[in-house]
Amino acid sequence: MKFIKSVFILVILILSTGCSITKYQKDGSVANKEFHYKTGFTTLKSVIILPVTVNGTTRNFLFDTGADLSLLQRDSIVGKTIKVNGASNRTIKTGKGYVKSIQIGDINFLNTYALNSDLKGLKEQITDFGGLIGQPIISKANWLIDYPNKNIEISNTHLVDDSYQSIKIKREDGAPYIYLTINGKKHKAIIDLGSSSTFSIPKGSKLASEVLNAHNFEDNEREIYTLGGIQKIKEKVGVLPSIKIESIEFKNVKTDVKPTSQLRIGNNFFKDHIIYIDNINGDYKVKKIQ
Repeated sequence: MKFIKSVFILVILILSTGCSITKYQKDGSVANKEFHYKTGFTTLKSVIILPVTVNGTTRNFLFDTGADLSLLQRDSIVGKTIKVNGASNRTIKTGKGYVKSIQIGDINFLNTYALNSDLKGLKEQITDFGGLIGQPIISKANWLIDYPNKNIEISNTHLVDDSYQSIKIKREDGAPYIYLTINGKKHKAIIDLGSSSTFSIPKGSKLASEVLNAHNFEDNEREIYTLGGIQKIKEKVGVLPSIKIESIEFKNVKTDVKPTSQLRIGNNFFKDHIIYIDNINGDYKVKKIQ
């Protein structure tokens, strides 16, 4: 059995209240009538880090399409508390409330609903860690992410041409899901760009049994970060020869079978691609860099 001592970022937030998540995601607006901003980005275990200014203070935020809501790092909780569930089914308490200004470059997002909590285990790894950029921000712009060159563009206009291939997106509570095909069978998966995995399969699922019986997977242990802090997990790791998303084939996909709440596509799935989050047309578009 291998043991890899590394921190694997995986953050997804699910609001545990009777209120509609999509209502909170739609709250707020963008101050700019027209906007276009391009910048480079850094990463932690492949997860995008961007400088973000909140109410005049600039700190480093993780970009997380799997986060139902944005989250601010605070050493002590502010506002009314609620419970949120994470990707590994762990639960923590957070504060909640509206944030007057969240600015990325010169793009100013106003009155954004956000959670706040002390993300121990994560804040120690990112200098000036500020929190997570979630769906209330992501859904209000188009995002062109060039993984090989580590550039990102944010705009309210269309940014790509016909050389990109479209992927249909199914939205559930604002989160992006797709249907993929493995060995001729369709499966629903979330696109979680807050995860540094390539492709994750829930331990104990029918798909996990199928791939473990059909392919060679090795036992592995590692430390991961998920909601609630760092934890050590046991997993099985291997390679699937082919995964298709509609007509697009991804070959030799690194795959892990581990405790996770759902089938999940992470950042490394697109490491050789430019990915376009098209909120005008409601889909994703991808283009492989040769």
